Amino acid sequence: MQRESGKTDAPERRRSVVWSVLAQPRWLSALSVLGALAAWWAITAFAVVPAVLLPTPGEVVSATIDILRNGYRETTLWQNVGSTLWRCGAGFFLAVLTGVPLGLAMGYWPPIRAATNYIVQFMRPLPPLSYVILLIIWIGTDDRSKIVLLYLTAFPIVASSAMAGVRAVSQQRVQAARALGASEWQVFRYVILPSAMPLSFTGARIALAAAFSTVVAAELNAATDGLGWMVISASRFLRNDVIILGIILLGVLGVALSAIVLAVDRRVVHWRGIE
Repeated sequence: MQRESGKTDAPERRRSVVWSVLAQPRWLSALSVLGALAAWWAITAFAVVPAVLLPTPGEVVSATIDILRNGYRETTLWQNVGSTLWRCGAGFFLAVLTGVPLGLAMGYWPPIRAATNYIVQFMRPLPPLSYVILLIIWIGTDDRSKIVLLYLTAFPIVASSAMAGVRAVSQQRVQAARALGASEWQVFRYVILPSAMPLSFTGARIALAAAFSTVVAAELNAATDGLGWMVISASRFLRNDVIILGIILLGVLGVALSAIVLAVDRRVVHWRGIE
């Protein structure tokens, strides 16, 4: 009986070990990606969608190798990736550089909030495509109009988040600091700013995602490189393999940029969640 119970316990132990390994987040993430790739392969293999509309994973891999070797319409893949990252990074950096100080000032000083809040809140829900043509007419067709478009996309989100972070600061902390003799600058520097930084970083991540999702619109008109331009150009020639490649690269780069901002957040705002 002991041998039989030992034999029956061994498979159960193996199954429990397998399930404990698969339950780890990294393996679940890997399985979800593999599941999506398997579903993509099955849809193309069984012709659920016509081949002219959805290329197979192998065709996308072949297109990737071809573009890496020969480029796409006189541009290299790295040139397109670099151009997209430059435009998005420049617009996002300028938005953070101006939006965070303005948002902090809006949250701390009511006169500044009264003078600027309605303008910022008016800009925040505007779709970027509503003024992309105007920017091209006013500024031109070079990178400046695209960077300004991405800046205008990210700026109101960054400013609003920084303002909300300041206004969420506990008034008891502010009053306690003042009762201990802290000046207005010391209250802002040692109480307001550290308390507002977590929400400011959260807003920065949201703004970066919004700016990166707008990069295709920024490269829609009068662009000669960039991943958004590559996707739009490929759609005119029914190069669905290049379109899928561009979408995958945009998604991977977006996830990577968000991870970088999150890593900086964890490094800088190490007191997040500590009351």
